[in-house]
Amino acid sequence: MGVDSLFVLNNRTESLVAVKHWGAITSSEICERVFEARRDSARNGVEGDACVADQDSYGFHISRGEITYAATCSRETSPLLMIEFLSQLYDVLRAYFGDSVTEAVLQEHHVTLYQLLDEMVDSGVPVNMHAGGLKVLVPPPNLYNRVTSTVMGNQGIIVSDQDPLKLLPLPWRSNNIKYASNEIYLDLIESIDATIDAEGKVLSSAVYGSIEVNSRLSGMPDINLTLSNSHLIDEYNFHPSVRLSRFASDRVVSFVPADGKSVLMSYKVRPPSSKQDPNQWQPRYIKANPWLKTANSDNPSSVPLPLYIRPQSAFGASHGRVSVVVGSKPAFEKPVESVSLDVRLPSRVLSADPSATHGEATFDVASNTVRWSIPKFPPDKTPCLSVQVNMRDEEEEATPSAGSKSDGASRRVHLQEVVDITASFKVPGAGVSGIKVETLQVRNEKYKPTQGVRYHTKSGAVVVRT
Repeated sequence: MGVDSLFVLNNRTESLVAVKHWGAITSSEICERVFEARRDSARNGVEGDACVADQDSYGFHISRGEITYAATCSRETSPLLMIEFLSQLYDVLRAYFGDSVTEAVLQEHHVTLYQLLDEMVDSGVPVNMHAGGLKVLVPPPNLYNRVTSTVMGNQGIIVSDQDPLKLLPLPWRSNNIKYASNEIYLDLIESIDATIDAEGKVLSSAVYGSIEVNSRLSGMPDINLTLSNSHLIDEYNFHPSVRLSRFASDRVVSFVPADGKSVLMSYKVRPPSSKQDPNQWQPRYIKANPWLKTANSDNPSSVPLPLYIRPQSAFGASHGRVSVVVGSKPAFEKPVESVSLDVRLPSRVLSADPSATHGEATFDVASNTVRWSIPKFPPDKTPCLSVQVNMRDEEEEATPSAGSKSDGASRRVHLQEVVDITASFKVPGAGVSGIKVETLQVRNEKYKPTQGVRYHTKSGAVVVRT
């Protein structure tokens, strides 16, 4: 992988903000191709990162806010590597200049921007992409640097010529961090993807989780985190601070935390199964998860949902009716909140009159969708949604043309009209998989920090088939 040129562009005015070359100088005509690709994507209603080609150069670009970052290379390379490089560049600029990275900010701190690019990329190869290590080499712009830059010119911002490994043992954490109050908080967030049939049975499901850390600890603490039911963790992805060998041997997450907020790990939960793999890691003891008692007996590998959805629909020639009943399962320990159902009606529907016993229901004519929002479930009744619809009459027989050889009317193929339902919800204070924080030990420091753990369960892609 080699980056020949980097272009920083304002996608609102289509003007060039900054440019940097490491290899063969690439013509700025690639910028026109980038904006042409963005306009085509906007016309097609598609947004995202893309790749363009200009003669012998390959261009990759991402848009964040009003700035577009485009990198070119003269040889074929992995698109994901280039997109990841541009994404890391944007994260570094946010760490230096704040969440709002605009053209005015980049022009004001253009010296810092070019010094960052010199430290991040060496001869076209990205070498240092972490903001913690870069802040040692290139100090962030502050009042002192601005004053000295005004008085002394560009010499006001000093770039260290020492080995960064000597200055910073860990690239994700700075030295000499001090806090008056030492605190560390964990958020264990799990999302559920599920497909439900019309009777409320779970056909397929999957649980994805992540552990977010907010660390405000002094010095260089070493943390050991143990999780209950960690044998259910599958397809995991860790922060660079985690020692992989320790987790592979005894399932202990050992790490030196990054300062501030970071995502410690993300994972997929292994579905429950009656057959155990003999090569699978097993803990000494397994804590039972009470939520799994509500699992569907017909599909033991499915994950239980904290709510049930039962739709019914009937459509005629010119009228129809849709009813949806939703409620919380009593076996779950925490109440379900922020429930939202999007009921997409058939294309023949001209108008709809939704009414709900609880919550708010509205009809969007453009998308032909009824949005039903329920902040909290009532304790004494089950919420129900009723939608009366008026439909376009399509029972008229087509008249054969004059030159047609057939004397009969043409046949029409009528497809079964169904209602598509997608659901979203939140369950604060609970985890669906049974994976919980068992112990959190802070070593290598004398203080005893304040600790806290919060659990969250939310919906991913929950679809109801009617």
